[in-house]
Amino acid sequence: MADLLLAAAPSAPTATAEPGADLDALLDAITAIKAQQKELEQQLEPLLEALNTAMATGELDPSFSHNDWAFCHSPGRLTYDFPAAVHQIEKQLKAAKEAAIQQGSATEKRGNPFWTIRPPKTQPLPF
Repeated sequence: MADLLLAAAPSAPTATAEPGADLDALLDAITAIKAQQKELEQQLEPLLEALNTAMATGELDPSFSHNDWAFCHSPGRLTYDFPAAVHQIEKQLKAAKEAAIQQGSATEKRGNPFWTIRPPKTQPLPF
């Protein structure tokens, strides 16, 4: 895995490199690693399902270690379904927030910057 990541990393700039080549190499390395990440996530999914099954059958505890790696099962984020009255209040709150933005009484703040990197969309196969 480390060899794959190193192979995708951009090489050091050279004096004969054309303008933009360093940026192209950087972008090529990023997209190669993102593609590998997606592939690994797809390979990991059935393995995690097998791990869930092993825990459900009592073969594993929800927390354990293996080869110095710590494993801890999380039951997932807790969410709630609210009654219609709460949804109505949410709509009213959203309208009040939008009015505050339009009136200028709400102050703008921005979170930390980040990149979103998506693979190209695959074309449907002709049938």
